[in-house]
Order: sequence, then structure tokens, then C-alpha cells
Amino acid sequence: MRRLACLLTVLVLLCGCSLAEEGQGAPAASGVTYEIFVGSFADANGDGIGDLQGIISRLDYIESLGVSRLWLTPIHPSPSYHHYDVLDYCAVAPEFGTLEDFDQLVAACEARGISVMLDLVVNHTSSEHPWFKAACEALRTGTDSPYLSWYNFSEGSGAYVVTDTNWYYEGSFGYHMPDLNLDSEDVRQELARIIAFWQGHGVKGFRLDAVTSYYTGASRASAEFVRFLCETAKANDPDCYLVGEVWDTEQTVMALYESGIDSLFNFPAADQKGVLLQGALNGRGVGVANYLAQYNARLHETAPDAIDAPFLTNHDIARVRGMLRSDVSKMKTAAMLYLLLPGRPVVYYGEELGMGGSGADENKRLPMLWSAKDPAQLCNPPANADQAQKLKQGVDEQDGDSDSLLNTYRALIALRRQAPELERGTMTALDGGNDALCCFQVTDGFSRVVVIINASPTEALTVDVAAALAAGDLPCSGMQVLGTVGGAAAQETTVTLPPVSCMLLRLE
Repeated sequence: MRRLACLLTVLVLLCGCSLAEEGQGAPAASGVTYEIFVGSFADANGDGIGDLQGIISRLDYIESLGVSRLWLTPIHPSPSYHHYDVLDYCAVAPEFGTLEDFDQLVAACEARGISVMLDLVVNHTSSEHPWFKAACEALRTGTDSPYLSWYNFSEGSGAYVVTDTNWYYEGSFGYHMPDLNLDSEDVRQELARIIAFWQGHGVKGFRLDAVTSYYTGASRASAEFVRFLCETAKANDPDCYLVGEVWDTEQTVMALYESGIDSLFNFPAADQKGVLLQGALNGRGVGVANYLAQYNARLHETAPDAIDAPFLTNHDIARVRGMLRSDVSKMKTAAMLYLLLPGRPVVYYGEELGMGGSGADENKRLPMLWSAKDPAQLCNPPANADQAQKLKQGVDEQDGDSDSLLNTYRALIALRRQAPELERGTMTALDGGNDALCCFQVTDGFSRVVVIINASPTEALTVDVAAALAAGDLPCSGMQVLGTVGGAAAQETTVTLPPVSCMLLRLE
């Protein structure tokens, strides 16, 4: 697949995409993150379980997408298939490989300009973790243990009982995931050691799991703990990127941005009821521009240095395919609406293909569809999955189809690379004159770009960009077309967009 990585300039011709002339130096990194559920991605040793060597074997494909970083779901030993109940924070699960495999993956990614980000699960451990087992044994025998203060034990009542005692413990996610006592200085010192360990192995970022559960219902305490994690990681590597899971309202998200974290996933805009998928489903882009501009403004007011992290779905959310009724046109629209937003967008593996999966969590984590015709290329599905993959065109088939969803994702990410303003810029919504249009300006204070997306599945639309800017009291002495997807065209300051198409402009 190396030929794919060498043909990014060709990709922009796919799906009716074109870019401005070269000659302005190498394009900026896309800023896009690619999430991999490790056990379902790629299997190198034939046991049916995705592993680190499997990811290495597919790096040419990942590089061809144009992403800047990989987010790996937990790679540590665990009794569960999802690995969010950790047994050893400084080890690699045997089914995924070895620490040497991980080092090889990091080196291979670095050679391609891709950084690696690990899931950091610190709200809880596995109930089989040696720390917890030692603490429980001390409670049963009435002896002392340094680990008694590492968890939230109480005598007489609580969520879950310690067997053969009158002691109880907290477990926000179940009896098998006891909560750590995050006030413990010993726990914090251990977490600092774990962070430094993985940074020593080349990790350049961490995804913080379950942030709102650190101190449930106490945003200020949770923000303080997030600040501790951020300061700890950045003391070792100032460029370490941290992004947190705050699956809650916009108010809660903004409150936790006060921690100083780089990014929080934009849950308010994601999932079935979020503005991104609703805009794609209903062919209305105007709501996306208006809401995200407001969100962007509030974010920059709350945390001026923060970076939004827009996404559609992840390993906990039903796949886009079902929400958008298996309509590839709508999936392309959704991709346009979030991949060209300010921030660092996140693509969940297989979303670029249109994979399906809903209901039980296992169904949302089905094997990456490398081929619908050759099942030998696929991992086994998680044991309790009760859905089969509905998509019938895998990577091998979509790769050669210029109109495929896969090549639309490639083209959009390549387009995004033309505008560094899209990572940290400030967003201003523009009135394109039709509710199907998502129009906005992004500026980093030095240069400006305009994104125009036609979300209509049936109607070609025309936008007078100069008039839209003037209506917003924004100056414009000229504009340069940086690229298009879907066949959009410009004449002077007027842009014509076919159904499901977009254009990126730089303003003078």
C-alpha cells in the first residue's frame, strides 16, 4: 500500500477534488487524529486479535489518510476485551504484543510524521490489579498495606463489598473497576511515573478517559486533577498533547477547559442528536456554522490556547452509517462538516469506509473491513457482538473507486493540510444565503480562510463570498482557491457548489 502514501497529490483529483498550485512549501500537518480500537484493527499473527504488529503492517494505509496522530485504545494487560480495566500500566497486553513491538510502532510512525497517543485510564483500575488485591487482603486480615489509601474504601456501607469483610469500595463503572483515590499523593506519584514511562517510549500524547468521573459532580475538583495530569506530562514534554473525554453538556465541557488541557472532545456537537450529524441528515449546513462558531468563541474566551476536538462517533457511540441511513452521500456531507472545522478532528477507524455497528458496545467495535471478499484479512469480532458488518465495500474495493467515501476522506484531509489556520483559528459564521450552506471564516490573526460546504443532497447553490463577508463586516480584497471536493468552482468572488461539495479559500 505504499503507493497510496505517495499519491496524495493524486488523491485531490479523486471525488472531484482539486488543490491550488504547489510551490508554497510543504503543506502543514493535517492535525487529524485517527482512533484505533486495537483488538479490532489488524491481526499480524493469525490469532484473530488485532495487535501492534498488525497496526505496523497497515501504516502505509494510515499514512495515505493524511492523519497526524494515532490514538490507541488501552494496550495494557486486562481481563476484559476492551482493556479499560488495567492490570499493569507499564506493560503491553500479551495478545497485542510486547514493549519492543510498541517501540517499533512508535519509530515507524515517527518516520511517517505521525505521533502516537495512548489512552490513559486513571479513574479506576481492574479489580484484579495487584494494588487492589493487596488492599482487599489487608482489609480481610486486619493488617496494614500502603495500598489501603489508593482506593476509596468505607466501613459499613458503599457501592460494592470487599468479600468476607464489612468494608465497601467505590466503582463508578462496576464492581470490576474500583475507583482510585485521586487525592492520594502516592497515587499521583505513581501516575506521574506511568506518564513518564510511556513518554520515555516515544508517546506524544494522552487521551484522558472518563474525566467527569474523576470527582463525580464536582467539576472544579476534576479540573484540578486534570491540571495535575497536564502539568505532569508537559513538564517532561512541553509539546505533549492531552485531550479529555467529557461526555456532558457544553457548560460542563467549558468548566473543565479551565484545567488548561489542550483539548476536550466536542461531545455537544457529536452523536445522533449533535449538530454535525443532524446537519448531514437534514441537508442543512447553516446550523453547523452558527453553533460551532458560538462554541468556538466560548472556547477561546474560556481557554485562549485550547484546541477543539470535533468528531462524529467513537468506540462508545453507534456508527454513523446507521444514523445516516446507510446513505453514502450523507456520510460524505458529515465528513465535510467536521473535517474542515477549526481544531483537531478525530476519525474513528472505519468511519472513513462507512462501517456500521450499533447497540451493544461490541457492535461498535467490529473488525476493520480491509476486505469484504477476503475474511482472512479481518480480525475476529468481539465475543459478544451480535451484529454482522453491513458494509460490503472494504478498503480494497474503495481504494480504487474515485467516488468512494474512503477517497473523499483522503481528499478532505489533504485539503485541510492547505490551511494551517484550521488548527487554532477563530471561527466566524457567514450567511451564504441558503440554509443548506455551511459557510465560515477562520483566522489565526495573520491570515484568513473561508470554508463553504453545500450540504444539500440535490441542489447546486451559488454563493457571493464578497457579499457574505461584507454582510459580516469582514474585509476582502481578493481570494485564492486552495482546493475543492465534489466539483465546486469559483469565478471572481462567486462560488458555485454542486450538491455535497465544498471549497476552501484564502482571503487577501
